[in-house]
Amino acid sequence: MTMGLQNAGAFYEWVGAGLTSVKVEGFKNGTLDLSSNIWTYKIGLEGESLRIYQGDGLNSETWVPVSAPPKGQSLTWYKVVVNAPPGDEPVGLDMIHMGKGMAWLNGEEIGRYWLRKSSENDNCVLRCDYRGNFNPHKCNTGCGEPTQRWYHVPRSWFKPSGNILVFFEEIGGDPSQITFSLRKVSSICAQVSEDHPWVDLEHLQDGEFGNIGKPTLKLKCPMNTRITVVRFASYGTPSGTCGSYAEGKCHDSNSVSLVNKACLNKSECGVELSNRNFNVGICPNVTKELAVEIQCI
Repeated sequence: MTMGLQNAGAFYEWVGAGLTSVKVEGFKNGTLDLSSNIWTYKIGLEGESLRIYQGDGLNSETWVPVSAPPKGQSLTWYKVVVNAPPGDEPVGLDMIHMGKGMAWLNGEEIGRYWLRKSSENDNCVLRCDYRGNFNPHKCNTGCGEPTQRWYHVPRSWFKPSGNILVFFEEIGGDPSQITFSLRKVSSICAQVSEDHPWVDLEHLQDGEFGNIGKPTLKLKCPMNTRITVVRFASYGTPSGTCGSYAEGKCHDSNSVSLVNKACLNKSECGVELSNRNFNVGICPNVTKELAVEIQCI
């Protein structure tokens, strides 16, 4: 099953497909080379034709009940009946222990998964700067880690009970380790540089320039929550990432009080990087940024 990830790139026409060489060894008179024989291909999977990922395929004799699902087995269909996770938070399917394949819930396609790991030797960065000429490896992150671990499952697909979860695994994994995860947002971060574009790009398609002004840091809590604590705020040269921000050598001491005034007890807010709010003259000839971390409850 294809994933949509780059394979050949610009040299697609030079990449072969299907069987390129077939040899049968072990005969007394030598090896039998079948490479030049005429081959035919059958596309698709039997399970797809039978639609065993849908509810009406549950009683099919195709399924074999087992006390524990096989592990590390390739080209295998798995099915389990589960209850809906409690609460109303967004649901994610934790696929860290699986290989490559496809998943369905109640006949709805969750999508393809492929926990391909990048090389630890790739030139990853903790923080990305997109300025300058672009190249495909400019902002690599997560070296040596899976490309994706959690896969979103809409809550509207769930029934209170009797939900049918089906996987088709190509490479091999451990389906007993698959779990649902709930996304509970309490800490939210944002970071904006003073050289951030001033134009509201969302309005450009309407032929408008939108709100032309100073760069603005915007924060928004999840539904039915509000900003209760400003955990960090620094205008200057802050370092680190969300959850581990630190003040830099250049720092406006009024940063926290200003963000508190603009955002506390609100569901969303915006802070403009302007002289009206900050001492933009500190640290001349240095591109300054505003980094903020808030708590929403």
